[in-house]
Amino acid sequence: MNEFENNVQHNDDAGTRLGEDAPVSRWSFVKYGAAAGLGALALAGAQPAHARTSTPTEEAEAPEPTDLAPGAATGVATEEAEDLEPADKATDEAEDLEPTDETTDEAEDTELLESDREVLDVYINEGYLKMVDDSLVYFRGFGDRPTEKNDANPSLTIKPKVFLKDDTWVDSRIYPVGAPEPPRGTPTPLAPDPHNPGQYYVRRAHWGSFMPERVIVAETGSTITLRVHNRLAKDHELAIHKAGDDGENVSTGKIAPGKVGTLELKAPDPGVYIYSDPGNQPVERTLGLYGALVVMDPSDAWCISPDAAEFERQWVWLCHAIDPVWANIEAKGGTVDPVRQKAVPRYFTLNGRSGYESMGMTRNEALNRASDEETTISGYPRQFDAREFAEGSTIGSLRGGQLVRIVNCGIVFHQMHFHGNHLWTVRSNNEDWGRTEGFVDERGYVCIQQWEDVIKVRGMETKDSIVPIKRPPDAVDQVWLTRKEDWAYPMHCHSESSQTAAGGMYPGGLTAHWIIKAPVTSASP
Repeated sequence: MNEFENNVQHNDDAGTRLGEDAPVSRWSFVKYGAAAGLGALALAGAQPAHARTSTPTEEAEAPEPTDLAPGAATGVATEEAEDLEPADKATDEAEDLEPTDETTDEAEDTELLESDREVLDVYINEGYLKMVDDSLVYFRGFGDRPTEKNDANPSLTIKPKVFLKDDTWVDSRIYPVGAPEPPRGTPTPLAPDPHNPGQYYVRRAHWGSFMPERVIVAETGSTITLRVHNRLAKDHELAIHKAGDDGENVSTGKIAPGKVGTLELKAPDPGVYIYSDPGNQPVERTLGLYGALVVMDPSDAWCISPDAAEFERQWVWLCHAIDPVWANIEAKGGTVDPVRQKAVPRYFTLNGRSGYESMGMTRNEALNRASDEETTISGYPRQFDAREFAEGSTIGSLRGGQLVRIVNCGIVFHQMHFHGNHLWTVRSNNEDWGRTEGFVDERGYVCIQQWEDVIKVRGMETKDSIVPIKRPPDAVDQVWLTRKEDWAYPMHCHSESSQTAAGGMYPGGLTAHWIIKAPVTSASP
């Protein structure tokens, strides 16, 4: 590590301690984002077509998994186990050899080798989660392991996984797999920019990106195979929306209680694809059965797609809205009628967190760190030109921004307002926007690459925008050249419902912040 890298790391550590010692200072920025906006609930949605559906099979055909090493595919019986599976006249000895939750370590090792991580087992579970105000709310979710409703730590989210080109998958919060992890989520720069005081050259194609829970990454060319276990009392389904040929949905089909469905597809074009249970639209998705598939081309892993905008690192923001009344009806065995029982969300989450938890300002350091790594956009300022995202001033450097993928998995029309910098929107629903020739969509929205300070994202819509991390336009030289601390700016939703829920000021609302890092100095902290 050279002297400049050491200085960057020291500065980053100092900034970390500052944030921990004075958490309220970050929160004070949010009050400037409390301007009212227009909100709308998008409660309608079409049922998906079933592009490739396997016939649901009995749960016994894919036995309950043992506790395997992290990342291991589960629920795959070996040939030996199949031979020993008891028939009607099976011996007690054979019954003892059938896989159970208490399978021996030797059997676990055999299962791991046989599975070869080609199939990812997903479990539709239910349970209760603590909200930002300490309330417990009933949820359903796609989990990594089977858990019961009364479990104190229910598995309701898929931990980040990556399907590689060889069709196997690995547990990894970082993509590209094996790329350096940016310290607490913030990529450190290559060197100072001698032509622009207070700004830096960015390393090109270097830093990995943290992925939040509920995200599956797939490399182009890979085959994605999911085996979905329905552990609940009603029919459920997992559909990846618009990921099939000609943009149709790919689904397991309806899976009866206690049965298993399989979904298999070739990774679609690079982009972001929402997955959910489309049943009783949009109730199951609102109860927690949602997530995102992010497809990347490994030959161009720091671009949205080959020959498209290059970024320093990417951030995936999963937006969601939670209605405890709907949740309570379903928890008691009822069925919500979304037409008669209109949704009134109380909590609005960003990567599963809301309010001060989303901003990483709690007494729980592990939660704060995860929020910083997955949600808090941060970086060192750089000279930025939207006309050329890959402008290199020196070999290996990049004058470009960071990519934020806003994925609205919920039922509220969000309006994500950024202070400090405008964002350059380049894509929506995996459709590239042109630089010179745009179009007006069916709802009257102008679709062309442009600067925006409010990113409008409807339910089940995705937007890809570049955050420049550049000197704010109102920062005069006397201030910019003498700054010694990080500058934090709020991001908040202008939607009326997310501002006023639970009394207003975002206690359960959709909010975050982004940070321009302080200058690197030679002095140690």
